[in-house]
Amino acid sequence: MKQHIEEISDLIENKNIRYEIHSFDSNACIIDIWINNGFYCIQLFDYKFGISKVTEEIDFNTIPDKTFNEWEDFKVKLEKIIDEEY
Repeated sequence: MKQHIEEISDLIENKNIRYEIHSFDSNACIIDIWINNGFYCIQLFDYKFGISKVTEEIDFNTIPDKTFNEWEDFKVKLEKIIDEEY
């Protein structure tokens, strides 16, 4: 899981995007990302990857909008969001 956190950080840092990492005793991790006017929450848990867009109309929820079982599928989605929002 640590490797994936580092890869996500690298993707974000290369674009100078603001983010915060929150780790929990359960080994779950949440990465908050602010891209221009968008706010996204990445959830890493049980070797799954989740992503949610948080808006005024849609509050944060512990259940991701979209969950991925494979790192590569998640990475493609994250890169697409970064490219579209940045």
